[in-house]
Amino acid sequence: MKGCLIRLRLFLKLWFTSLYSFMSILLIPIIGIIIYNSGMYTLDDLSSLIYEKTATIWFVFIIQWCFSIDLDSKFYNQLITYPVVKWKFLLERALFSVIIFLGLTSIVTIPLGFIYGTFLWQSFVFTIPVYLAIGGFVILGTIIGKHSLGGIVTGIFFWMMILFGGALLRELNAILLIYGSVERFVSGDTGFFLAENHWILVNRLFYIGLGVICMIGAILKISRGYGNAR
Repeated sequence: MKGCLIRLRLFLKLWFTSLYSFMSILLIPIIGIIIYNSGMYTLDDLSSLIYEKTATIWFVFIIQWCFSIDLDSKFYNQLITYPVVKWKFLLERALFSVIIFLGLTSIVTIPLGFIYGTFLWQSFVFTIPVYLAIGGFVILGTIIGKHSLGGIVTGIFFWMMILFGGALLRELNAILLIYGSVERFVSGDTGFFLAENHWILVNRLFYIGLGVICMIGAILKISRGYGNAR
């Protein structure tokens, strides 16, 4: 555990001195400008814009950066010669990316929560299954490609499917906050297990399952590709 905390501190130090950090933090005032001019947006549209359309691609680039440190520098080729638990290495890097993402998202969510109420927090929690799925896709693409470029290409493809694949995905569409029935579900105005809400629960379970399957696939790939995990 101590070693993990030391590596986390190192990652955070590298993050705040990287170009990715500057670019990611720059998105915050951009989002602020959008919110400032949000008279044209309803609350559900604004939540969808931030959490379903913007934060998803934000998460893709953060995960890609966390894995690029080891994989793109070929340091991992040296690291695996040591008695390291391969799947723990994978989950540790994923955890680091989640911590960075949550930290940056909180900078946006906390002030908005005071301004617009708890629906912003509820919208963020509702979108977590989509983050899990897109994160799993990025990690699996990274491991298969043995380079973070594979992950970022996979992640951008998934993000574009989210934005433009609604007609194809139908009830499995990832962008739901724009719909009034989903807004009422997220707000708790309708019963959680009502028959009319079953499709929403199936939708979220689909993305949770997709993320878990991708992570398992990445673990199996990294174990078989670099020797058996300890």
